Amino acid sequence: MTFYSEISLSEGVSLPEGMLFVTFQKEVFAQIVKDFQLDEKESNTPFKVWMANTIRVDPDRLHASFYRLDLGEGTVSKALKIEDPSMRSTMLAEQSIQRAALKVLTRFNYALKNRLNSIKN
Repeated sequence: MTFYSEISLSEGVSLPEGMLFVTFQKEVFAQIVKDFQLDEKESNTPFKVWMANTIRVDPDRLHASFYRLDLGEGTVSKALKIEDPSMRSTMLAEQSIQRAALKVLTRFNYALKNRLNSIKN
């Protein structure tokens, strides 16, 4: 999967100690593949292009994917109201990537906390 914009972290957020950016990007990609249930062919399509096509041909699949990703309903509704189809798919793709990044960071931090707790006990 290719992304038009670089994966970035929200302001004030940094990668946990020991996590390489390359690893982070791979994990975000894996999260996108999982939550959007992309097959091999779809995984080789640029994400923004896949998003634009899916908005047109299978909006129910897209909504189910947003639900799995836990992308907020307000965020989705706002993006879907954008009249320019290119801007709409770009906004949804970028918001999905940011949400996937947050899920990856949360999972990594939770696992790290559990490891530290098990070492203490």
